[in-house]
Amino acid sequence: MPHTLPLSYSWQTPALVASAGAFACVGFVLRGTAPGRWSAAAAVVGLWLVFMLVVWTRTRASMVVDGSRLSVRSLRTVHTVEGARLVAVEQHLTSHGPSYRLRVRDEDGRVRRCTAPVALLRGGHAALFTWILAHAPQAELDRGAARTLEQLRERGLVG
Repeated sequence: MPHTLPLSYSWQTPALVASAGAFACVGFVLRGTAPGRWSAAAAVVGLWLVFMLVVWTRTRASMVVDGSRLSVRSLRTVHTVEGARLVAVEQHLTSHGPSYRLRVRDEDGRVRRCTAPVALLRGGHAALFTWILAHAPQAELDRGAARTLEQLRERGLVG
């Protein structure tokens, strides 16, 4: 039965700390009498909103393995990849570690790209490469992806 991989970090703690800090800063700024306090409070709220947007976008990451189908979502769109249609896997570095761009050939012959945000998911690297080995052995791995696969094999996480 397919299941979504859990996130590799707790988003609740940073969100709570940032919210408490922003609330305290806005309170201290507005209690004062300095000119421009409303602008300073608005700037703090704006920074808090940007931070919360980053936290929210990271919580949108998901990956589901369902037999020969892999479904990934990095922000707003869910992409479903059939193993036989996977052409290549390219590693790209993120602030949380390596994630992978998957090149997939559609029914009409066009190649599209989607991102598997495995750096944000617990067990994401092992799940992705286990799926690739089982259902898409024809996929071309770039140098970074091949190196990750070898590291996973050395650790015993991939057969």
